[in-house]
Amino acid sequence: MTKNTFVNRLSARAEITQEQSRIVVDAIEDHNLFAKDEKDLIVSDIAQQLGCGEKQAQRYFCEASRIIRSEIKDHAVMWIAGTTVVVIAGIVVMRMRKNKDKEK
Repeated sequence: MTKNTFVNRLSARAEITQEQSRIVVDAIEDHNLFAKDEKDLIVSDIAQQLGCGEKQAQRYFCEASRIIRSEIKDHAVMWIAGTTVVVIAGIVVMRMRKNKDKEK
């Protein structure tokens, strides 16, 4: 997902402008999203930059987190599906070779 796609999705889901969405995304990029102790810093940063309350900033942060988790899950599913196809293809090839060897 590109940054612009992320900004657009967040803007639509959180019902904020593209500019506000970009500020939220930039705040997330400036911190480690996956560190628990960074969450409060990100929310505070969003609240300060947008001039909104902590509760509203928390909502924007949660929406952004949902988008990121969804993207990670989608990629994990695609990776698993791709791996499954490769494994099945390998099994089919091995069985075909085995049957071919039996015919000789």
